[in-house]
Amino acid sequence: MGMFFGRKPPTGSASGDEVVPLHFFENSLLVQGNNMAASLVFDAVLDPKKLQESLEGLVKREGWQRLGGKIEWHIPTEFTAERPAISFAHIDHGMPAAEHPAASKIPSPTTRPAIVGDPDDLEDLAWGAEYKPGGINDYLDADIPVLGLRVNSFTDKTIVVLQWQHVAFDALGLQYVVEGWSAMLWGKTTEIPTPCKIDSDPFDSLARGSRPQTEEHVLSEKRVGLGGMLRWGLGYGIDMLIRSKENRMVCVPESHWRPQLEKALQELRALAVEKGEDPSKVFLTENDILTAWILRCVVGEMGMSPSRTVAASIAMSLRKAFEGDLIPSSAKHPYVGNAFGWANVLVSAGDVTSKPLSWLAQQVRRAINEQGTRAQHEAYYAMVRASGMGLPIVILGDGGMAQVGFSNWNRAGLFDLDFAPARKEPKDNSIPCRPSYIQENHGPIKPADGFFILGKDERGNYWTSACKVKGQWDKFEEQLSKDFEV
Repeated sequence: MGMFFGRKPPTGSASGDEVVPLHFFENSLLVQGNNMAASLVFDAVLDPKKLQESLEGLVKREGWQRLGGKIEWHIPTEFTAERPAISFAHIDHGMPAAEHPAASKIPSPTTRPAIVGDPDDLEDLAWGAEYKPGGINDYLDADIPVLGLRVNSFTDKTIVVLQWQHVAFDALGLQYVVEGWSAMLWGKTTEIPTPCKIDSDPFDSLARGSRPQTEEHVLSEKRVGLGGMLRWGLGYGIDMLIRSKENRMVCVPESHWRPQLEKALQELRALAVEKGEDPSKVFLTENDILTAWILRCVVGEMGMSPSRTVAASIAMSLRKAFEGDLIPSSAKHPYVGNAFGWANVLVSAGDVTSKPLSWLAQQVRRAINEQGTRAQHEAYYAMVRASGMGLPIVILGDGGMAQVGFSNWNRAGLFDLDFAPARKEPKDNSIPCRPSYIQENHGPIKPADGFFILGKDERGNYWTSACKVKGQWDKFEEQLSKDFEV
């Protein structure tokens, strides 16, 4: 570890450990600055031992041992009781969730879009009382696995918490982990793919620029210069690092987001006909309309000048763009790590508030399509190298812009997990046992207006959370109510 962070290797690391250097996407403050916890609430009593053994069994499989490693990566040649594959804690609260001071605050779905709770109310259940995540430093001097499981048992519910340091994987990497975990729980071990090898960094050429760049990035002329960076840092940087923030969860029922999506598609198809274009080629995803809607709620009540730039940064996985090139097919050998790029939407505040939601959703879709190609990712990371910031990100727009971030966890499929084999009663695996509520907690870095779209539950409700500067959630709620006035 010392060669990367100026610290001694973990005390308990053994000389026979496999030592693997951190990869490009792992070796930055953006990733190392966040410990992650995803809390999955099941309306059933689950067997913690089965959950533990199935997750440990996954990590012990060929190719998955990295998740039991100790950062740098010090991967034990054999997992033992002294050096387990995962960290594990089970807390039996011995009461109904409604009688517990924190679990009683688990949000419930609503019939219209609404702010339903504060994910930080469940923070002690996610991490343990008194613990505040400190980023990668929490792992540097401790011989603990990068992956942890914490099971909170109540007499009527179970809160299953998956913990990890962000160096382990991103949102799509999370998908592979939970899919493998579920397959272990169901005894479907033959369906678990072997991850691609990680002894060398497959994205090294992207980091170093060892391949020729084939095109300019579509937003290359929108890079923020030094003066703009200073101005931006005095605005958004202070919001992120200094000003008090509030964490909130928003529920968006299907009865409200689906009509918005259908209306947007109708408007864009009509516009295509007017232009003599093929309306069948008009395409929007559910995430496009949610992203556009959230962006409008953020901007709508802030009293911004109509000319102010609004920058939406949408995290994207690089896997699809680089399959068959830098990495193998994900279906055969998934890359369980960090591999992310960005789609950037630059619009004016006036356009966000005055134009139809269909227009804004189309800007989101266009940015993802245009900036999600292999060549555009290569062009983006050429700008990263030229910036010299030491972060896998470039600031695009201008120094006075409003910044909003999006991380879509829907593809991780957390709401689709079926943990029926771990349910104590009834012991009928034909009855699904899926999460009724999911949230994430992270820290210590908490960007303002960084939205996590956590996914869609069985009832069609979407759940999204973010930290906003204290006092701004009231304004968000005003716009939310205005959007859905009856």
